[in-house]
Amino acid sequence: MTDRLLNTLATAMAQLITAIDMTSDEEVDPDVATTWFEDLADTLGELPPADRMRLAELFRAAAEQETRPDVRASMRELPEDFGLEDEDDR
Repeated sequence: MTDRLLNTLATAMAQLITAIDMTSDEEVDPDVATTWFEDLADTLGELPPADRMRLAELFRAAAEQETRPDVRASMRELPEDFGLEDEDDR
């Protein structure tokens, strides 16, 4: 996989997660969104520690490219929200 493809996929994932998270409860059922996020966290948790750390870096890089402050702030929280940087992995 090329770096460009990896960066694009990570950015797209970060944008999608953030868009769902910032959507009103009337537009997306919070229970459904929680299930989606829990499933995603479980899947990402199966990655080796080095890959989780790399994805966290890519999410942070995507956040820095975001021009909307509220979206950027939400994207910056993704590594922690999805347990990508566990203390035990450092």
